[in-house]
Amino acid sequence: MRTTAEKRHNDWKKAIRKRHIDRITSFPGSDDLYDNLHQYSKNKVHCSCPICRAKTNNKDGKGWAPVKNWSRHDKRQFESMENQILDNEEENVI
Repeated sequence: MRTTAEKRHNDWKKAIRKRHIDRITSFPGSDDLYDNLHQYSKNKVHCSCPICRAKTNNKDGKGWAPVKNWSRHDKRQFESMENQILDNEEENVI
């Protein structure tokens, strides 16, 4: 069981991360989304960039839900495999 101090520290880390995301994604010179750091730990702050947005489903290993989105790493691997296949086909035709 976690102590109150550990929970408070984790909430503080989450709030700092969310405030950082807010400051990066907002317009330069604009105010923060919330005045109080505690509000960041209680509310959802999401970045809509492709890195943060792309999530994969079925990571827990239960196997009952199909994968909805591929991660960036998986997409890159698929693209490189497709490029290799196309390059091999072009070499065989010549």
